[in-house]
Amino acid sequence: MSPRAYRQSARAHAVQDTEQQIIDALIALLEERWFDEITLDDIATTAGTTRQTVIRRFGSKTGVLSAMAAQMDVSIRAQRWSTPAESVADIVTLLMDDYERTGDILVRTLGQEARIPEFAAVLDRGRRGHREWIEDMFKAWLDKLDDRAREDRLAQLLAQTDVWIWHLLRRAQGQSAANTHRLMTQAIERLLHEDRTN
Repeated sequence: MSPRAYRQSARAHAVQDTEQQIIDALIALLEERWFDEITLDDIATTAGTTRQTVIRRFGSKTGVLSAMAAQMDVSIRAQRWSTPAESVADIVTLLMDDYERTGDILVRTLGQEARIPEFAAVLDRGRRGHREWIEDMFKAWLDKLDDRAREDRLAQLLAQTDVWIWHLLRRAQGQSAANTHRLMTQAIERLLHEDRTN
């Protein structure tokens, strides 16, 4: 690699590192504050950079939020589709692994949805991704149903696998991760058992 190419590569890596630090800073701040309480200066200080750098890289606080959402979407998709799932317990394991990492910030974000218009696109993207994943994971069960029954069962599966269910069990009730996995698995299996007995 020529000296010039090396310098360009080093600069590109430095830009990526700075952008990642800025995104990580917003994630950390969202764990303790509401989005509308966070300023560009807060993000810059937490990232160890300047307000001008944040603006230059992302344009605005909303730009950082969009980049954070895109990165989380890629990470969630990679993790959720990482392993073949052959049973309901396998599917819940993939879901729990995701929620144990991202569940708290997702719930905190959902709690701000009505107050922060910028969150609509972020959360809608997440809902579409979750629906796509549920349709894929439960395809073998859903494909056995007629159109109306399939839509009903899909709606119920989306509710049973929602992050709020995880939050109610893990945080509000203080259930262990293992117990939460067991309870969510049982609830979903009961739903699917109805299709076998009808």
